Amino acid sequence: MTVADDLFTPTIAPAAYEVRRPPWRPQSLIFPAAFGGPTAVTVLALVNGRRLGVSRPALLAVLGTGLAGLVARLTITLAFFDDGGNRPVRLIGALAGGLVWLVAAATQKRLFRAYELRGGQPASLWLPGLGAVFVLGFAEAVLVFLVAVA
Repeated sequence: MTVADDLFTPTIAPAAYEVRRPPWRPQSLIFPAAFGGPTAVTVLALVNGRRLGVSRPALLAVLGTGLAGLVARLTITLAFFDDGGNRPVRLIGALAGGLVWLVAAATQKRLFRAYELRGGQPASLWLPGLGAVFVLGFAEAVLVFLVAVA
């Protein structure tokens, strides 16, 4: 006598985990963070968070940290390096981007690991990362320059 039992049948179908576009490795976001600053890494982390299905509070934490990183970069650049001389603006931008990356990695690494364990392959960050560094990093540099000149 055989009993039909659904005990060993998976309750969550693989289709429930499908994503529209594959996410990037959260660890790889450190490169746009270092070279593009907080704006570049914030935009990439928000896109990656949407791809991974990160919760709304986690996305808001990344966005808030990105905005705080940009404000901190502008404030530190103006307050401590207002002599008009040798200002380490790039270093401040890299540090602010690194802080945003820490929050993004903390909110995304668990979901990305689950994505990998289900057999998912990460997308390449080369073109989006370069685009974010050049476009958003340049826009951020212009903003810092305009604020520093004013």
